[in-house]
Amino acid sequence: MTGRGVGRYLRGWWLLFWCSAFATVLIGATLVPHLSDSAELVRMRNALLLDPVPASHEWTPGDAPADFAVENRPPNPLYADVVARGNFRVEGGDWATALGIARHLLAGGRRNGGSIQSDLDETYRRITSQGDGYCGDFADVFTGLASTAGLFSRPWAFSFDGFGGRGHIFNEIWDSAEQRWIMIDVFNNMYFTGEDGRPLSAAELHAALQGDSPLHVVPIAAAARPGFKYDDKAIDYYRRGLPEWYMWWGNNVFEYDQAILVRLFGRVSRSLEQLAGIAQGAHPHIRVLQDDANLSLVAAMQRLKWRIFAFLGALLVALFSAVICLKRARRARRDADLARSKSASNASDSLVD
Repeated sequence: MTGRGVGRYLRGWWLLFWCSAFATVLIGATLVPHLSDSAELVRMRNALLLDPVPASHEWTPGDAPADFAVENRPPNPLYADVVARGNFRVEGGDWATALGIARHLLAGGRRNGGSIQSDLDETYRRITSQGDGYCGDFADVFTGLASTAGLFSRPWAFSFDGFGGRGHIFNEIWDSAEQRWIMIDVFNNMYFTGEDGRPLSAAELHAALQGDSPLHVVPIAAAARPGFKYDDKAIDYYRRGLPEWYMWWGNNVFEYDQAILVRLFGRVSRSLEQLAGIAQGAHPHIRVLQDDANLSLVAAMQRLKWRIFAFLGALLVALFSAVICLKRARRARRDADLARSKSASNASDSLVD
């Protein structure tokens, strides 16, 4: 390639670099407000994980959707030991087992709250020995213990801020004896029943909250501190989140916890850990229980998702083109130096002759 051709070649790559760098800055500026606090970071994570397909709940563990991330890894040794020693499998079936696991997690006494942001083993230890943990910590640990005990659990959540980080997460277990789902909110030490005293599924609770059906709040562990002092406050809390219910599309807490990239980046920060889990494909997606009330919120999350992808794409193009330009410029300088050296050598030989 001639010098003029090399120049045109480099100018093309530099043009690509400056265009992509400008796009990176421009799109990145729209994402800056989402870096303001942890709830906005959760919104960005949720946007990356959001599936366009609405949540469906009319399925059983036997016919779970093919893309639902069912746990397929063996439990962590700690969880296997806890379940073996806890003897949670008692007379009364799956629901009694779920209550036994929940009571075990609530037996720690005081509740300090706050997100633990650690791996499953450390999260379990701090919940049971120190009373730490937020709803997501309780939901993950309950899922792990339930899976180890042979229960099928799936997590539900709702938010108050357009699918950001201000909200709540709880579990639902499949009762094989009654062939139905039953919801359980371990963090808030409660589950809901109808007028007949029958524990409700998440879908039944959602329907009851939309109407005037009587609801009763039942404590899981009478000796543990309740999440709400008054039952009507608990019901109102769930009712306020009605427009933003969604399901975590997987219960693979051990697969996520044992993922190589998750363990590697988890030592650095929680945000990088979750990005690593998404990149490795170990993080379950989310599906919204869509209705007319939240379609605009879902659309806003989809737009945020594409902005994040556009930012990452522009950033990668900018970095790649910069590397190409620098390598080509270095090679051009090296060739020029070599040509000058050769010219000087030829001139010296001419003088000698």
